[in-house]
Amino acid sequence: MTLAGLLLAVLGPLLLLLPGGLLYYLLRRAGLGARLGLGPVNARLLHVTASAAIVLGTVLATYLPGRMEFERLCGELAEPRILERVRVEGFFLDDLTANSFGRRYVAEEGFAWFETHDLYQRGRTVRFRQSGDQMVIEPVIELQARHVVKSDTAVRGNTIHVSRTAISERQSGRLLAEAHSVTYHGGPLGMVLGVYGLSHCPNPATTEGSRQFNLYYHLVREVLGRGAP
Repeated sequence: MTLAGLLLAVLGPLLLLLPGGLLYYLLRRAGLGARLGLGPVNARLLHVTASAAIVLGTVLATYLPGRMEFERLCGELAEPRILERVRVEGFFLDDLTANSFGRRYVAEEGFAWFETHDLYQRGRTVRFRQSGDQMVIEPVIELQARHVVKSDTAVRGNTIHVSRTAISERQSGRLLAEAHSVTYHGGPLGMVLGVYGLSHCPNPATTEGSRQFNLYYHLVREVLGRGAP
């Protein structure tokens, strides 16, 4: 994230002072308080309160529908589903981050190897395996993997992103497990709300959310690796 993006994420709500200030100016110029028979102090208070209420109401009107949908999706998807566990040495990883983030399955999660699409040669596959301190990447003539781990993200309405990791048999497509992560970016004004409008599910800050998140993050190990019985 760039410095400008970081500042916007943290200080973005301050931008709401601009429409608030404009509304205050327009209300004062229109003489709303004077027309209601208010003195200068009370008129100023009315203009400030009305401006803040309009801005806050607009923010809530754009934020709450997405937040309600986010809560509904969390209730449906936060708990990972594990239908079956097996123990394997490796698997096929269908993930855009396989060449980078996917290396953790060999380096940290205890698998001997994983196969994935060749990032540089379309239509070909490669195998990642650990050899000493080195990560070896070699071409695959024939796939050994009997299971597929597929990760993707769907962008839904109201700036909601749903990430899904699914584990299935490669030949039959039979599902063994799936887990989701839901992120709400705050609705149409999410860029202005910044980190204050951002919500994640499962939420690692809670005990239950931490359990669900850990199971989501380590789902492949739990279903195909040393987490299996």
